[in-house]
Amino acid sequence: MCPLTWSKPGNVLLAEFRHPTCFSRSSSYWGEDAGASWRDLTDIGLTDYTARKRRRLASPRPLAPAQAVLIPPVGLPDTVALVPVSDELGRRYLVHGVYIRDAQLKGQIRLRATHLGWSDNALIEVARPITRRWRIGSAAAIPGTGVANASAIASEPDLMVNWPGTATLVELGPPIRIGLPLGYRSNPTGGASAIYGVQHVLPSDLLAAARTGGTLTGIAKV
Repeated sequence: MCPLTWSKPGNVLLAEFRHPTCFSRSSSYWGEDAGASWRDLTDIGLTDYTARKRRRLASPRPLAPAQAVLIPPVGLPDTVALVPVSDELGRRYLVHGVYIRDAQLKGQIRLRATHLGWSDNALIEVARPITRRWRIGSAAAIPGTGVANASAIASEPDLMVNWPGTATLVELGPPIRIGLPLGYRSNPTGGASAIYGVQHVLPSDLLAAARTGGTLTGIAKV
């Protein structure tokens, strides 16, 4: 029996992957249910080789359309995931206090992310805490998560059209003011996001750059 507990996820997760009697439990949950990527595993301290090996042994399992897996925090230092948000679709769901990202898209929100940010008029205006996170089989799983504003989300006419398969659902808390310029222009078409892919940065770096007149381009990614 595994002697470790999940009471302190960040302190236990790496130990579980290294412990001979805990690996099976940890691999099953974090690899198969939570869908941890190679990068997620290196974030918690596994070597590149070990992370790739563990990833091969425990790939994300398919979820039923209405199935949702609640993913606890991994306990790493606060990190902001900067995500691309379309001018119409993404912002409409942000009003409901959620962000949904299709699992098939290139670039995903890493498990270490504790906050979410995006571009407004070439600025990172705010970051919002991630209060809860799920891996869902499709948008049909959202009502069963208990996420705030679930009824309003479910009433959106294009919900199932946009997320018919596996996705990440994050619930967002109150905004924290950032006010940091990107350092480059938004896409001139106006239809594409100014954030390229998904970027991960430390909130302290965002706030420090905003105070000193810096831009996002001058901040190291994690």
